[in-house]
Amino acid sequence: MSLSRRQFIKGSLIAATAIGTTHRTWAGEAPAATSTASPNSKINTACIAVGGRGGAHVGPAASENLVAICDVDRNTLDKCGQSHPNAKKFTDYRKMFEEMGKSIDAVFVATPDHNHAAASMLALKMGKACYTEKPLTWSVGEARALAEMAAEKKVATQMGNQGHANQGNRKIVEWIRDGVIGDVVEVHSWTNRPVWPQGISERPPKLPVPESLDWESWIGPAPFRDYHEGLHGFKWRGYFDFGCGAIGDMGCHTWDNVFWSLQPDYPEYLELLEINGSGGKETFAKQSKFKWVFPAKGKRPGFSAYWYSGGLKPETPEEVLKDPTRTAGGKTPTLPNTGNLYIGTKGKLLIQGDYGDSPRLIPEKFMQEYSEGAKGKESPNKIEPSPGHHAEFLMAARGEKPWNFPKSNFADYSGPITEVMLLGAILEKIGQVGYKIECDPVKRTVKTKEALALVNREYRKGWSL
Repeated sequence: MSLSRRQFIKGSLIAATAIGTTHRTWAGEAPAATSTASPNSKINTACIAVGGRGGAHVGPAASENLVAICDVDRNTLDKCGQSHPNAKKFTDYRKMFEEMGKSIDAVFVATPDHNHAAASMLALKMGKACYTEKPLTWSVGEARALAEMAAEKKVATQMGNQGHANQGNRKIVEWIRDGVIGDVVEVHSWTNRPVWPQGISERPPKLPVPESLDWESWIGPAPFRDYHEGLHGFKWRGYFDFGCGAIGDMGCHTWDNVFWSLQPDYPEYLELLEINGSGGKETFAKQSKFKWVFPAKGKRPGFSAYWYSGGLKPETPEEVLKDPTRTAGGKTPTLPNTGNLYIGTKGKLLIQGDYGDSPRLIPEKFMQEYSEGAKGKESPNKIEPSPGHHAEFLMAARGEKPWNFPKSNFADYSGPITEVMLLGAILEKIGQVGYKIECDPVKRTVKTKEALALVNREYRKGWSL
């Protein structure tokens, strides 16, 4: 069943149940490239949000021909405009597309999470290449909608999980697919996030809107509320209406190599195992732990993937506690603040950091033995180095590469990972230890009624997907 955009927005039970039966997976063959731009020519770009994380995309956009910039904060907008005086300025991306749509070839979107999908969908519908920061969307339904539209329009897309371009993540994928640690039975991923306020159960009091802020555009498609402390510009991440908590902020980074290496598709179910410091109906909790349970796929057996936030971690494995290279000087080794631990039938793999940094087989003796045996040999699952995360996108946007050349494009990868990841955000919103969200991994649907109601939401009047 193919869904209309209206069905996605309404978030009805029927739409949520049927979501995604037409979506391609990233393992499928993709059509050939289509582009209106001349290969190797400069394209016209626009940036939606130019402060904070958005500032990281102004440089890549300006390496082409930056013709428009948009930011809800006029102070931020004016500051960017001083460096790029030829770019037209807007505070509302709808007006930017309405006025400048025919002049724009590619867009960079780095708004708060709740505006990602609406801005990105406008670009896709107009046939514009689109780079959107992580998480790709605020909701599960939005992720499916963007993936389908990107596949339909065949335009270059990329999500901003920059670690996807790192060699460390590629090495992890190669090792897992090469069977270096055998069949993976468990994966543990943890983050020190949130580093912003969560566990806030009461909404702060109303405050006057700062003169520089276009509050209507900041709220966008989310339910309207009066301006209050802790939203613009960074602390919104913990609020249900605007952010996706720690899993939304860092899952697309920390969990990236898990989804890439094991290609799990949809889970059988998710279960909330621990939650501390509840934020009631306003914000995500201070800490959480949950798991996805994925079925077997092809020759790969089923496995469980655990997620920890707020400083929670798995137990430090014996291979680390007893490793002489880690206990020198009487130190008691611990796990890093963020990372991954793969547990396989033949060994374990430990990754430090959120971006696939420093993957090591443990204990260190295992790493040394493997390295010696693999010396001079090339992995049968080798993944070519990336020219750079932004570069992948711009090469495709210019027509130098196929539309699906970017490794984290919406249709084949970033839509699916965001969708499955944000099922965990729904679990945290429900907030009951032991609660399970049942899914159909074949139809890629959610079966649990309470969770279904959170797959989508109705957009505020004047905004649409």
